[in-house]
Amino acid sequence: MILVTGANGLVGSFLCNELAGKGYRVKALVREKSDTSLLKAVAGSIELVYGDITDAGSLVDAMEDVMCVVHTAAVISFWNKKNKEMYQTNVVGTRNVVDVALEKGVKKMIHISSIAAIGRKATDTRIDEKNNWEESAVNTAYAVTKHQAELEIFRAVEEGLHAVIINPSVILGPGLKGTSSVRLFEYVQQKGKFYTDGDLNYVDVRDVVESIEYFISHETPAGERYILNGGTVSFKTFFEKIAEMLHTNPPSVKASDWMKQIVWRVEAIKAFITGKEPLITKSTARTATNKFEYSADKIMQLSQRSFRPLQDTIYWTCKQLF
Repeated sequence: MILVTGANGLVGSFLCNELAGKGYRVKALVREKSDTSLLKAVAGSIELVYGDITDAGSLVDAMEDVMCVVHTAAVISFWNKKNKEMYQTNVVGTRNVVDVALEKGVKKMIHISSIAAIGRKATDTRIDEKNNWEESAVNTAYAVTKHQAELEIFRAVEEGLHAVIINPSVILGPGLKGTSSVRLFEYVQQKGKFYTDGDLNYVDVRDVVESIEYFISHETPAGERYILNGGTVSFKTFFEKIAEMLHTNPPSVKASDWMKQIVWRVEAIKAFITGKEPLITKSTARTATNKFEYSADKIMQLSQRSFRPLQDTIYWTCKQLF
């Protein structure tokens, strides 16, 4: 039996669909009143379990008879208003998951982290798993919580849990509208005007799911981490490729520093009025010109596989979303 936390999210839902289709027995952990529409196709093939990773008690029954936990649940946000929620979910939640997994004798855990949790300096260009974490201005509050979550995983490994860490870059795919990377596609579809002079590291959600399945079905050393990155592209080119697929005009105005300072402030006012998370925040405005490249050589050499091309991912995602 495999337990998938955050099963209604982009990675969790696609993973549940894939595993159920291959005959795995799956428990899908979701919070009550969550939108489970991405699980509709396999509703009869998986066991839906209601709980919350911030409530350790709700995990005890969820992990009954579970041999492997795939921990995808997380809050991804660059909005200061969500910092407390991020800490509770990403750090405390992960602590609860590993503690209960140790208590219940779970044989294997696959933790979905992020490239944000890997150490980097502003002077770095190419980054791999050997980079050590260090305090830096390029670390967002989200990155800090994902790093702290990884520390919980490493602690659990020392206590006997066989766990590995996956560090995906920005995961692309047709998730729920208004969430995760879908907002980037919606930005182009809604004729957004601005782009930044930075790079996007990306990976197709199908590649993430296939990598997770590799670790489920293969024995690999505990305590290792693996970057998943399909490639690196400028935001300008990325938006242009989406616009071409949607037959619309791409963002054409390069946002200067002073423009970004205005935009995040305007977005903050809109967020205050509407209560909806802004697409551009002070944090994302600060990091939008970063140009890092993440190496996926380790996972590609281990699994002997490559990643899908960006054009294929954009075509598939646009067709599913719009």
